[in-house]
Amino acid sequence: MRNKVWLVIIFIGFACSNDSKLLQQANQISHAVKLQIAPDSREAIFNPAFSINKDNGLVVSGETSLSDAKLALFSALEALEVHLVDSLVVLPEKKLGDKTWGVINLSVVNLRAYPKHSAELVSQSIMGTPVRLLKEDNGWYQIQTPDKYIAWVDGAAIAQKTESEMKAWRNSTRIIFIPDFEVVKDPGQNEVVTDLVAGAILEVEKENQNSYDLSLPDGRKIQVEKSNCELLSDWKTRKLKDASILTKTAKQFLGRPYLWGGTSVKGVDCSGFVKSVYFINGIILARDASLQFLHGDTISPGQGFLKLAEGDLIFFGRAKTDEKPMKVTHVGMYMRNGEYIHSSGRVRINSFEPEAENYNNYRSITWLGGRRVLSRIGEPGICRVSEHPWY
Repeated sequence: MRNKVWLVIIFIGFACSNDSKLLQQANQISHAVKLQIAPDSREAIFNPAFSINKDNGLVVSGETSLSDAKLALFSALEALEVHLVDSLVVLPEKKLGDKTWGVINLSVVNLRAYPKHSAELVSQSIMGTPVRLLKEDNGWYQIQTPDKYIAWVDGAAIAQKTESEMKAWRNSTRIIFIPDFEVVKDPGQNEVVTDLVAGAILEVEKENQNSYDLSLPDGRKIQVEKSNCELLSDWKTRKLKDASILTKTAKQFLGRPYLWGGTSVKGVDCSGFVKSVYFINGIILARDASLQFLHGDTISPGQGFLKLAEGDLIFFGRAKTDEKPMKVTHVGMYMRNGEYIHSSGRVRINSFEPEAENYNNYRSITWLGGRRVLSRIGEPGICRVSEHPWY
């Protein structure tokens, strides 16, 4: 009897050892897939979990926003030669039904790290921005914006739509709002309906002699002067021929307050500032400075700021050492003659030139180099609005 007990213990120990090894191998495979396909959780969800069921099958649960990542994971797991049980959810979650798209419904909405108002403000989005809905949690929606950024938003901030409704929205006549800010009224000019900021996109209901009657994403109606609008079809197909236009746009932000997570004319953080400047000129950049740093042609600090060109993004932070990796903490946009514009406390202009009155020594010694994005339009992280399928 005692021998049988020991045999059972040895068997259980052997099984546990095999299970642990299998789970370890599965997690190693998952990590490799994540590094290749979904390396940054700000732009993709990839959270597989593994367990062993009673039939010794490998249960793959969790969730991902990328069907390609799931396919790659299961393809790689086949090498383990074990029965795979597929419980890995590809978002959007089923309870959303067919309304898995949305359009931002307020002038500027706050995007949060978690589904609550007290959570960190990680970004913002402006009216008329198309978004993909991923999950719902007590009236909050996890969304993905056109720059791939993932965050949570209060349900009141979006007009939910089906795929067919989004197709109708994309095919409709739309305008983009040009001025920095305006409070607008209904078509009868009786009541205030909303405010608008630069870059808002709205559907045209009716064209008048000097104005447009417009429809907000939730169906509310407003009237805006034609001089404050441009047809989206014209705006998004116009090529940026001269980088000086970026400088002109950027200078319109001078003095605006720094706002962590801000991406509108009401307030911007450093990456939200350069992102807004480029978007107003028809180009979508990645959201955060450390993400923007990954895209474009490199101008290294060793080459010096004289190699920079107007419109280049310039990055600051901690240089790599033997003990610590490089860390990008700030971004601005180069103008000309050693000057750059950035959001630091407020949107301001500083210089790399030590003799200049607006020289900033701290920024100069923490400069990590530049990225020329205008030469890489169409590559990941640098997309024309006209070429983005969501618009």
